[in-house]
Amino acid sequence: MTQKVLIIEDDHDVRESLVLLLEMEGYTVVVADHGREALDYLQAAAELPCLILLDLMMPVMDGFEFRARQKENATLASIPVVIMSAAGNVHEKLPGLDPKAYIKKPMDFSDVADAVGRYCA
Repeated sequence: MTQKVLIIEDDHDVRESLVLLLEMEGYTVVVADHGREALDYLQAAAELPCLILLDLMMPVMDGFEFRARQKENATLASIPVVIMSAAGNVHEKLPGLDPKAYIKKPMDFSDVADAVGRYCA
């Protein structure tokens, strides 16, 4: 069974690039355009992902609200999260988000592959 990764990213080009990269690495990839869509998916999923790649700035439900909601559910809270953001001040906000890692946009895809490999081994 292949490991599943959830990408929560509203930028179509970034999302599709990540999907291609991770599928080439052998992962199954699920995508969501925003946090609400991701929560709906996670609450209905038969199998949870080994990792969530989370953008912060998105419409409908941003990464901050998604992370707060995720932490309210013990099962969902156990899924490691890697934050992806271009925001310059994100380090000030990271302690409340409690991510396993932070990848600055524009991303180096080797950093993404390394993070996914670390948490989905």
